[in-house]
Amino acid sequence: MKSLILVITIVLIKFNTFGQPGSGLKSYDPSLLEEECTIGVANGTATSDNRPLLWKTRDYSSAPDNEVKYNTSNPIKFISVSNAGTSTYPWMGVNERGFAILNSLSTDLEQASSGPGNGEVMEYALGNCRTVAEFQNYLDATNITGRQTHANFAVIDTTGVAAIFETGGNDYWKYDAANSPNGYVVRTNFALNGGGDGGIERYDRSRILINNFYSGDSLNYKSILRHQMRDFSDFDSEPVPVPYPHIWIPGRPYGYIYCNVSICRPSSVSAAVFHGVLPTELAGYTTMWTILGQPASSIAVPYWPVGNTPEEADGPVTSPLCDKSLEIRGKLFDYYENTNYIDSYKLLNGLGGGLWTCIFPFEDEIFTDVNLFMDTIRTKSPLPAATLLSKESEIATSVLAKLQDCYYWQFVGIGENEQDNVIDVYPNPFGNEINISYNLTERSFIIIDVFSITGKKIETVFNGYQNAGDYSYRINSENSLYPNGLYLLNIRMDGRSQTYKMVKINGKD
Repeated sequence: MKSLILVITIVLIKFNTFGQPGSGLKSYDPSLLEEECTIGVANGTATSDNRPLLWKTRDYSSAPDNEVKYNTSNPIKFISVSNAGTSTYPWMGVNERGFAILNSLSTDLEQASSGPGNGEVMEYALGNCRTVAEFQNYLDATNITGRQTHANFAVIDTTGVAAIFETGGNDYWKYDAANSPNGYVVRTNFALNGGGDGGIERYDRSRILINNFYSGDSLNYKSILRHQMRDFSDFDSEPVPVPYPHIWIPGRPYGYIYCNVSICRPSSVSAAVFHGVLPTELAGYTTMWTILGQPASSIAVPYWPVGNTPEEADGPVTSPLCDKSLEIRGKLFDYYENTNYIDSYKLLNGLGGGLWTCIFPFEDEIFTDVNLFMDTIRTKSPLPAATLLSKESEIATSVLAKLQDCYYWQFVGIGENEQDNVIDVYPNPFGNEINISYNLTERSFIIIDVFSITGKKIETVFNGYQNAGDYSYRINSENSLYPNGLYLLNIRMDGRSQTYKMVKINGKD
């Protein structure tokens, strides 16, 4: 195998901050930081295709291994995102009658001392309820007996009802999307009736994003998956660009985003958007678009509540899809002094490369394929369950293969295979010169370019074929082309590309 490997030791240097959003830090109860979710619901009057939507980014770092399971142990069968292993509690799911439910923790509501908890409530609802009205009847009954719940439950059904219930131990408050100004409701980790403000930054950001989708007639599952669930923002709920060409606060590495107040968070372990049906369509066509793993590091797959989910989503022990996403996640959140930071330049490097250039075009192909697929079968009756299951298995298999491919080419193909010889770039940080040396094990086509942080090419170090052997170059950075600051070294070998950061300090400026 042809190999070109780059090892760079990055030295963290304190810079003066510039252009940084939200430099202030707020205090939180550490015990609640990991279990925070962002949810929402919209009825057909708000969406671009008149079908209801329900969505959730699940934040719970204590349970990073999530699976998509098919539950047949209740009167009504359902699929759900659950913890890997033997757990049956659903944290978002839809049943064969087209009733879907999910939740977010709301600790400002008072729970009862006994009765079903959040997971038990949702398992009962998916296994027994056909409509939102039936779920509300269940809440009425358990108001009397009590629930160990402090949650916002969001629900949709095939009649078009979409609502969020703020639910305590003996009380609940219903927020019907039909009664909201624009037909949608969002929540994070507080209840309007509870008086708290948990996740207020994500709540404000979610309202901005969903309103933008609504105003542009683009409130659909694709917009939510791509732009809401992969969104980074600051303490003022303002968007943070990817890549992020700044230092967040002094002492942090360049280009890393603090994302603990973003919708896309360090503790995010899965996400789902439920694409409902019109009242004239069969319930089984309700689609649960699911990202297993950290949303920035994986690809959405559609599932339908008609049978066993593929092994890629529900493996013997854990989900292979989730496993691969977690492996990719480890490369993104690699600032070990504070794991709330993500390396934005690994997502998009500003030069046409990065993880998202690998996974997003493939996800777009899936969106297009499934749209055409659904257009051809939505009018079919009875429900073609075998066709639906074959489609989700086909997509799950292709997504796992794509994630493996993206992982290799983005993180292993160049730069991290310790068995191969290496390229050294030294010193880094550098002063008035920088040295590049490497060994090729086979003849390869090599392009080595240096770019400014804005993407302007500074110079080409080499462009052409090289035989196997040792090579070295010295770049004179004393000239005016290299003022103090950050530079990007882009290595391309036979079509593969990887970009690395270099810092110049203490040279002539």
